[in-house]
Amino acid sequence: MPKRIRILFAAGLPVAAVIVFALRDPLISLKRLFPECSFYRLTGFWCTGCGNTRSVEALLHGHILTAVRNNPTIPFLCLLLILLYIENLGALCGRNIKLLPRTWLCWGPVIGAFFVFFIIRNIFPVLAPVS
Repeated sequence: MPKRIRILFAAGLPVAAVIVFALRDPLISLKRLFPECSFYRLTGFWCTGCGNTRSVEALLHGHILTAVRNNPTIPFLCLLLILLYIENLGALCGRNIKLLPRTWLCWGPVIGAFFVFFIIRNIFPVLAPVS
């Protein structure tokens, strides 16, 4: 990645995070504009996206465990973004830090675990998103 983009990313991500945190209440109020999940309404089963809005809301309030319970995808993606940010800062400082694996041997099981979770949360109500 070109150094200019790395610098923009290094400066822009914290600024974007502060802006989102400062505007969290107006952002959370936008959730009323999102439609209800059609898949859940028709079948009664949770889809892979069910709970994402509640997960983002919980993260914006600082409730990490509630966010994971609603839908672990959003907190997981936030964790990946933080790790990529740290890798980027290391590259800007001249260090080649690799915190994330770059092989399918690692990511295949992770993606598989997510799909298994999305199936079993329809079987065990304790894993369903918090209403």
